[in-house]
Amino acid sequence: MDWNLVLEFIITVATIAVAIFLVPWLKEKLGAERAQQLEDLIWKAVQAAEQLFGAGNGAQKKAYVVEYLEARGVDAEAVDADIEAAVLEVNNMVK
Repeated sequence: MDWNLVLEFIITVATIAVAIFLVPWLKEKLGAERAQQLEDLIWKAVQAAEQLFGAGNGAQKKAYVVEYLEARGVDAEAVDADIEAAVLEVNNMVK
C-alpha cells in the first residue's frame, strides 16, 4: 500500500474541510467581533459627547461624535443610525 497517496488524500480532505467550514466560521466570528467593537466605539463617543457638552447642544455633540469616529477610520455617515440609537439610549438613561 502506498502511504503517500493515503497521506495526500487525508491532507486534501482536511484542506477542503477547512475551506468549507472553518474559513466561513472565522469570517463570521471576526465580523461579529468587529461589529461589537464598532458599537462600543460609538457608545463611548456618544457618552463622551454628553459628558463634554451636557444637555442640549445636539449639533455640537453630533459634530464631536462624527469627528471622533472619523479620526478612528469609521465612516460616520454609514453608522448614523447606530449613532442615533446610542443617543436615544443615553437620553433614556439621563431621564
